Amino acid sequence: MTTHDDHVMHTWNLTRDTDSDEISIDLWTDGENVRVDGGPDDGHDDDRGRRAVDQLLSKYAAAGYRLVRDYAVNSPAVQDDTDGEDETPDGGPEKCHECLASVEYEPNHSSDYREGPAWLCTGCRWGQYVTA
Repeated sequence: MTTHDDHVMHTWNLTRDTDSDEISIDLWTDGENVRVDGGPDDGHDDDRGRRAVDQLLSKYAAAGYRLVRDYAVNSPAVQDDTDGEDETPDGGPEKCHECLASVEYEPNHSSDYREGPAWLCTGCRWGQYVTA
């Protein structure tokens, strides 16, 4: 059992009344990885996501386990959907100061040394930051 749960999206806790055996099934935030802690499959890993969880829950129910509790731990990574439109901030350059080509705004540009919003030259230095 891990001491942190940053990687866990959802947990199911099961027990069996006859011997108080406990099982924990964790679905990770990537939506694919599943890990079993306790019971006959202790340490079992699976990469089939929710389908694996459903199969494990059925398997353990047939073996006499009952679901005690299930709960969300962390939210899965969600992309921010802004209707496909990027807002261009005011105050950027209208043209490249070296070649006078047009510039484009990229809200999340990544280069060797910098990452973040950038005005990029479409001519002489494509992909390079242009200062306002």
